[in-house]
Amino acid sequence: MSGSAATILHADLDAFYASVEQRDNPALRGKPVLVGGGVVLACSYEAKARGVRTAMTGRQARELCPNAIVVNPRMEAYSEASKRVFEIFDETTPLVEGISIDEAFLDVGGLRRLVGDPTFIARRLRQRVRDEVGLAITVGVARTKFLAKVASGVGKPDGLLVVEPEGELDFLHPLPVQKLWGVGPVTAEKLRNKGIETVAQVAETHSATLVSILGPGAGRHIHALAHNRDPRKVVTGRRRRSIGSQQALGRQRRSKRELEVILVSLVDRVTRRLRTGDRVART
Repeated sequence: MSGSAATILHADLDAFYASVEQRDNPALRGKPVLVGGGVVLACSYEAKARGVRTAMTGRQARELCPNAIVVNPRMEAYSEASKRVFEIFDETTPLVEGISIDEAFLDVGGLRRLVGDPTFIARRLRQRVRDEVGLAITVGVARTKFLAKVASGVGKPDGLLVVEPEGELDFLHPLPVQKLWGVGPVTAEKLRNKGIETVAQVAETHSATLVSILGPGAGRHIHALAHNRDPRKVVTGRRRRSIGSQQALGRQRRSKRELEVILVSLVDRVTRRLRTGDRVART
């Protein structure tokens, strides 16, 4: 388990690709923006409010939001913005673990005497990103990496949410099971079929029962997270030998077009991670 204080930050840029487009083109601000035509690689919050989601086909997105503005992706612009944001992360603390092009964990536990408490540090980080890069970023602060990530998700968009140790389970338990790290649509459906819909219900369920539903790895994993047991520390400078992405499809039959959309989305995620890590692929 991490320390006894809320000192881990999860910083996540809001609607990153679309926000860069709105930053660079004032005419797009406040408008529903889709990045990518055939497949939605990203969308602004104005488009999300109409039901548009990443990995939809462009046709589906335009049916939901006929007035959406479609722009072509500009990967160089996104990479440059990410680089500038990560420079701010690195200037905030030496303990930074990048997760993707637009999010990272930061451990600020050793900075209280030098800089201030974690809440102050998070506020200053958000202000710097807005002033120096022109983008909104949401920060979750908690005692564990898992809970910090959940907090940033709940705090979006453009928010700061601090979960103090004494309020961890009160915050976590009312949330839907999908908030648990690793619980996607297929796992959530399996749990719902057993009457388990909230994190509190996961916590109340015996670990052996969860193992029988989900298997040993996933069952024990979500049981631990439901009790906010997450021993992982912020890891810096980690080099991965492989980079991948996956999406559970369940048993539903898919058309060729739907599979193409999913494949393009997965390729986009992998290539973003490669660019973030300054890596190239080989066979």
